[in-house]
This record gives sequence, C-alpha cells and structure tokens, in this order.
Amino acid sequence: MANRYYNQFQYTAERAPVSLYATLEAGAAGAVAAVKGYGVASITKDGAVDGKYEIVLSDKFVRCIGVDLKVVHSAISAVQVVQVLQTPAALQTAVGAGTSIIIQCIDKTGAAVNPESGAQVFIQLVLVNSTVDQGKGV
Repeated sequence: MANRYYNQFQYTAERAPVSLYATLEAGAAGAVAAVKGYGVASITKDGAVDGKYEIVLSDKFVRCIGVDLKVVHSAISAVQVVQVLQTPAALQTAVGAGTSIIIQCIDKTGAAVNPESGAQVFIQLVLVNSTVDQGKGV
C-alpha cells in the first residue's frame, strides 16, 4: 500500500483508487527539462530512442486501472499519440515503489519523435490502493 495520505472519497466502484498527476516538460532534443508531480519519483529520457521516457513511481500499489497521456504545446505538435510500452498484464499486477512505466511519443507516421522544446506531457495514472474486493464488479 502507498505510504502517503491521499485525499479521500472518489465515488467509484473500485475500492481505494488513487489518481497521480505529473507533468514532464521537454527541453532541447526531448531532454527532460522539468518534472512536477506527487507520487512520481522520477522521469528520465532514453537517450537512444526519440520520445521514450521512463516514469518511476514513489509508492506501491495493487494495480493500474488507467493511464492518460497528452502533449500540450502552444503550436501543433509533431507528437500525435503517447503510448505506454508495457504488456497490459504488467500493469494489472502489483505496481511496487520503483516500478517503471515506459511511455513513447509517436508522430503521425508511427515513428518515434521527441516532443518540441517547451512542450509538456500531462500524465494521469489511476492506481488501486487496496486488495479488498478487487475486480468483483457487479
């Protein structure tokens, strides 16, 4: 379980969901210029691949139930989509402190691309913080 106090009471069928929000600001050649976000230990760029970043979490969670990634920039960005590069099964099991989530920025042709300098990648991760009644549904 996460060792932090999270604000309570989100009305959902999932028990104890936690939403983490972070922003990655891109510098020259897609370098990480700044990172902001509670619950994210670090974000680093893979120097060998354009637009590929590793997000490391600060806390332990039971599983990931949602990821939303968007590029925000003052002009039209070359980045058309930001994809999670992991097997779905890896996110449906224990997500421990220090767990990495790899993301990749992709252009309209499907090629890896760096976000423009000054662009920000907005990151929302929704994780489950309880093992009680997980996945029972209705």
